[in-house]
Amino acid sequence: MLGLISLILFFFILLASIKRWIRQDVLPLQAVLVLGSLILLGMALIFKHNFRPAQLLATTTFHPITATIAGFLLAGAVEAGGGFAAACRILSVMGKGFLGLSGTVVLLVNIPTIFAMPCGRIWAAALIPAAIMFGTELARQRNNPSLVAVIVFGLIVNAAASCGPSPLGGIGMMGEGTAGFHLNAFSNPQQMAIMVITLLTMGATGLIYKVSVNSGMNPDSPAIVEALPPTAYFTFLFYMIGLGVVFVTKPPIPIQTILLGMTILIMIVGKVNLKQLIAAVIIHPVTAMVAGFIMGGGLLVTGGFDTLIQLLTWIAVHTPLGCIGVSVLLIYLPIIFPMPCGRIIAAALLPGIIMFGRQVGRMTGCTYCLPAILTAFILCCAASCAPSPLGGIGAIGEGNLGLRP
Repeated sequence: MLGLISLILFFFILLASIKRWIRQDVLPLQAVLVLGSLILLGMALIFKHNFRPAQLLATTTFHPITATIAGFLLAGAVEAGGGFAAACRILSVMGKGFLGLSGTVVLLVNIPTIFAMPCGRIWAAALIPAAIMFGTELARQRNNPSLVAVIVFGLIVNAAASCGPSPLGGIGMMGEGTAGFHLNAFSNPQQMAIMVITLLTMGATGLIYKVSVNSGMNPDSPAIVEALPPTAYFTFLFYMIGLGVVFVTKPPIPIQTILLGMTILIMIVGKVNLKQLIAAVIIHPVTAMVAGFIMGGGLLVTGGFDTLIQLLTWIAVHTPLGCIGVSVLLIYLPIIFPMPCGRIIAAALLPGIIMFGRQVGRMTGCTYCLPAILTAFILCCAASCAPSPLGGIGAIGEGNLGLRP
């Protein structure tokens, strides 16, 4: 009974946040999840459920949290040092060179997945100006105003999903660690899927939804370009080359240590002070992940996951949905309840997803059920923050294009 109540409370919190029954400016989602976890623990005490408070901490996997924090510190240093601004300038030069405008656009919209950051907001915020600029130029050349939105939303969905395969503390790292897979086990299938999603989004934006944008840019007015110091280009190149070497050689050093070392070096060379670093770090995904882990711990110690597995197994056996239908429904939960950061549902439900994946494997005799279900769930979690009405990455694109949410 306690497990069922805990499940209902969790999904009520998600629904109430999306429907804005709980105002985010009064009570942010992270605070609601922590309060919900405390309610679950209080109910466990009232029902005299057999658990120890230390179990809540024991259910939290700290490696993804520390890796994510280190990844955000490095990204903040690169941002403060002008590295991402330098990336936009480099793209502008490439657009006038051998790649041409179309080739540069293909590279632009896939950069977040190629160089995956721990949160897609980092690349989305940095590359939106370049996306609008290239989109406007293509729209003029081809007399098709919708091309601006096509490129911007292609970039948005690519950026939103890119935190899944990120080795810098992405959502995939949480799934791999919790399920016992080796690091980056899910990177290749996720990266391929994200590129397909990007193409489908761009096609849907241009052909089905036909989102037309008046960019308001006068082709005769000269663009005001602020000069960047040489250290900005060094910061960007050091960041790209440094991470490339780390991912290829895979040194026997914790990723957190490497990222912090790179952060310190970039701060020294780029003359970034502590205040600038802190101002450039995005805190929201970190707090979202911690809140998700706390809620996940609350569900685990109160029997919520056991109840969830029993319920899903019963539906799979006694309804036409079967194992495949229930698996698909479970995989798409992050899209049904899109949070402002996919880490919330990922952290809260990962143990339940793994338990159900193993159960389906036993029921069907298929050894690939768990990695297939888990990889798809992680990808849905990562991409779900784009359409979230609670301040998802899509809001960055909509706001810059002057569209309503």
